[in-house]
Amino acid sequence: MNDIEKLTISGDRTFCICSSVREATVHIENNDQGIFIPAEKYPSLNNVVGQELLESAKRKNVRILIEYPARVYGIEFGKIEKAEFERTVVSSEFFGDNLRKGTILMQHNCWFYHVKTPVKPHLALARVAGYRHAVYGIATTHYPVLFQHPDYPNVMIATTCFSNLISTRFAPKEDWQEVMQALLSWLNNDSKVQCDWEMCVKPKFSRDEPLPASAELLAFRRNAEWFHKNIYFEHAGRIGVFEGFISGIDCTGRQSPRPKTRADCTGEAVMVAALNWAVNQNPASLEVAGQIMNTLFNGPELPDNNPESQTYGCLKFYEYYPAYYSDDNSRAAISCILASELTGNQEYSKNILRCLLSILRTTSPQGFRHGRLDNPSSFTEGKTWEYYHDENYVEYRPHYQASMWAAFLQAYVLTGHQDFLEKARNALRLTMEVFPNLLWTNGITQEYARLLLPLAFLVQVEDTEEHRNWLKTVTEKLLEQMQPCGTIREIMGNPAYGKYPAPKSNEEYGSTEASLIQKNGDPASDLVYTVNYAFIGLHEAAMATEDPFYIEAENRLADFLCRIQVQSSSHQYLDGCWMRGFDDELWEFFGSSADNGWGAWCVESGWTNTWIAATFGLRQLNRSLLCRNNSKHYRQIFPEILTEMQGVFRNITTNQNVATVAPGAE
Repeated sequence: MNDIEKLTISGDRTFCICSSVREATVHIENNDQGIFIPAEKYPSLNNVVGQELLESAKRKNVRILIEYPARVYGIEFGKIEKAEFERTVVSSEFFGDNLRKGTILMQHNCWFYHVKTPVKPHLALARVAGYRHAVYGIATTHYPVLFQHPDYPNVMIATTCFSNLISTRFAPKEDWQEVMQALLSWLNNDSKVQCDWEMCVKPKFSRDEPLPASAELLAFRRNAEWFHKNIYFEHAGRIGVFEGFISGIDCTGRQSPRPKTRADCTGEAVMVAALNWAVNQNPASLEVAGQIMNTLFNGPELPDNNPESQTYGCLKFYEYYPAYYSDDNSRAAISCILASELTGNQEYSKNILRCLLSILRTTSPQGFRHGRLDNPSSFTEGKTWEYYHDENYVEYRPHYQASMWAAFLQAYVLTGHQDFLEKARNALRLTMEVFPNLLWTNGITQEYARLLLPLAFLVQVEDTEEHRNWLKTVTEKLLEQMQPCGTIREIMGNPAYGKYPAPKSNEEYGSTEASLIQKNGDPASDLVYTVNYAFIGLHEAAMATEDPFYIEAENRLADFLCRIQVQSSSHQYLDGCWMRGFDDELWEFFGSSADNGWGAWCVESGWTNTWIAATFGLRQLNRSLLCRNNSKHYRQIFPEILTEMQGVFRNITTNQNVATVAPGAE
């Protein structure tokens, strides 16, 4: 676990690395150099530091840095614990102006000792809110992880392991450079030492290096291969799709998979396989695309295939869990429609239509749907799907609504069913009347990003000056956050309208979903909620209008995404993917991991990787996401499915004057 020898160290290094206390004792007898005793067996315990070593070092004025010892003379340790919500915080002036008190660093899920002896820590583990600085101060409950022995100030003790900083992916790199340089310089009798290293999980390209002409094709191929190697799985004769990898990084630097089967991830992954067939003529991908759709619509885990059910045709949030999200179902349907067109597989067309009509029949006359309906709890006290069909309901939150409007417009193109068009168009009109004062979920930027796709589809369906103006208005607002490197930073909106803002106290950190940033201006991009949807939205806007305004923005974002695709030889399950959080100033994957379960380092197969990869694939084919080729087929089978869905065929005249809900009223 010792990465110290992997460091590129410059300066006159005089300290010695000893693998054990015994070796350090022998060294002190013959030398007066500083000694670093790393935790070679971390997280197992092995080193015991007795009084003899401490007295010898004091007598010869030798400095010692020892990591994660089992025992140290004069120090009383308590229990060993694994960090969960705690982050490393600078808690003294030891590191000088380059690393001020209150600076936050990540050691991820490290193991550490509690210290019972009163000490003055230079670094402590604490549950703190903030991006790179503890905005509410260091929490009262904190745990020293680096301190000088109160009786032997020439001895520095770490109650966890620092020497594994490369393999366990400490972040951010530039701050840990300051820590290691300060510690090694201290060991070096204050003679300055510089150090550097290569990160084991890093962006594919730097900010400025020239990209090869084939960068986009390579990015697509690498991600498609990542899906095949790490995300698609076979069980009981079916092909499933893993949700991704959790954000937490363990003491070996590894992230665990999330082996949940979700309808959105499963459905969205279909288009990556189909595009890999269309772009690269990979027959394995052609086969997988059909198998995944079979799992999605015919497997026991995800579809509601009971004709008597109020959610008949819908897809479950995840396996056997009867929560039905309109946005998840809609993105799965859009993906399967594209895959069917690319592969010529129309076997699941009826299932796709049932899914879309199930969403439509629980959508209000104004064109909005409750983001989530549960069966049976949403259908108690006599409520049926007709209750939601007739309910006057508006929610100006594109996070839950925009994918549905895009799916409705796609359905209209294929079926000609007017209700799909009217509900989508009316809802977009009402939303633009209050824009930009929208309800927001983890950030306001994501709400703008999600609006692009349905607005671009609407221009393709009805190319009017008004619809083009709507698209331009939203895009201009979104691109206010586009940076010179091409990314789109996250910001939060009006606090009164926010659902999951940044934590408002240290105690709130990690307690719920949350933004990647602590305040507007923090240089984080969100690839789960914003950048991914902005990419496909800008692509569709460019295809719909052929306007250089959209083309340039899409190209800049494509350049950025090529650069930050993960490269790793030691963690090959991550090689070729995109993670959630990226800091364009640090140029590494980083963010405030206040989101419980989906922090900055999470890898979401569906929302993130499918939409980025699919957009690269569509760019290779120079085609739109909106499908038209199979409309004759869909129109032939639509009347049968429409009748089956019990009354969705009723022509509801959309009343644009019905009472609406003001932003923030939920």
